[in-house]
Amino acid sequence: MRLIIVSGRSGSGKSTALDVLEDNGFYCIDNLPAGLLPELAERALIHTELAQPLVAVSIDARNLPSHLSRFPELLEEVRARHIQCDVLYLDADEDTLLKRFPKLAGGIP
Repeated sequence: MRLIIVSGRSGSGKSTALDVLEDNGFYCIDNLPAGLLPELAERALIHTELAQPLVAVSIDARNLPSHLSRFPELLEEVRARHIQCDVLYLDADEDTLLKRFPKLAGGIP
């Protein structure tokens, strides 16, 4: 199984990355609660029709803080199951984000 975790700042392109991965045969889930990561990996291993399942999820700041603080432990739990797991962190500079969210440049009314 191959699992890609996409994360990053708001506006950095996480949804676009998931779209590209989906176009390349990955089953994608946006905004997965981090605490569900090990269970998702386990279920994908057991309940798949594919010989080599490809899964991509986005996990970001919309999660509960308690789940995010456990992310390193959850990631280790997944990797301990011998699942190839990569983390893709996307970032964007401030100018790019201000162009994407122009209302924030002038303050929120």
